[in-house]
Amino acid sequence: MMKYRRSDSRLSIHTYLEAIRGVETQFALIRFALKKLSKEEIQAFYKAQLRNALSNIESVIQKSKEYSPDKAFQVFEAAGATLREHLRKEHRKENRKADTRFKVELSEDRLNQSELLLLVAYFESFMKEVHSTFLTAAPAKIFSKRDTKVMLRKVFDGEAADPFGKFLKELIIKEVKSLDARKIEERADYFLENYGISIGSEKKIDDLKEIMATRNKISHAIYASPPRSAEQVTDRGLVGDGMLKRARELFVEIPTRCLEAGAKMYPCNFR
Repeated sequence: MMKYRRSDSRLSIHTYLEAIRGVETQFALIRFALKKLSKEEIQAFYKAQLRNALSNIESVIQKSKEYSPDKAFQVFEAAGATLREHLRKEHRKENRKADTRFKVELSEDRLNQSELLLLVAYFESFMKEVHSTFLTAAPAKIFSKRDTKVMLRKVFDGEAADPFGKFLKELIIKEVKSLDARKIEERADYFLENYGISIGSEKKIDDLKEIMATRNKISHAIYASPPRSAEQVTDRGLVGDGMLKRARELFVEIPTRCLEAGAKMYPCNFR
């Protein structure tokens, strides 16, 4: 879990916001650079990749010549020749000049997917930290409602200087993990019922559910065959600019609302 605290031990939104904005800026820079590249420069990039792959093959063959008998080296050399020809053939097929625009569109779609994955990761990490801090600030608010029997040996197990503190920390870790595994609407209800914090309107919760479902689709799409045409990029593009915009807004708005409420209720834990 990422840490969003500085010298002040209270949880703050500022380092998280810096991380989120850093992701946005980095991807904006990549998109800017991609649009500035000419077709010739893009083709030169793919040719450089081919040269690098061929050079690596040649390096392996030369090393095999040093350490292998003549017959074994001949086998390596023949295999290398076959692999080199295969790479050149794939390069000609995959990097035709006429397909350069398609390559750019495919890259843009994958950039959107990658940015969304990072934004979700930062958001979920920080929300776990938020939840953990609320539990630390007022554990009785949640755990006093649980009619759970606890064996004393679990509380005093080990040689910790503060056995109850250790036990509470473990309870908090389990509670955070449990909530993180639940549906978005259940998490929203949890914060509303226990802390009076509204995650957002029904529309925003629906948007958040769609964003999280898309994150899961991206994970599965990694194993799917890539699109072969510009039309397929349009048809199969998972993350449009509109979704990215909503994600950026929600991933700032929701944590900010939680931190503002936390600072009012528990100023010793939030700022």
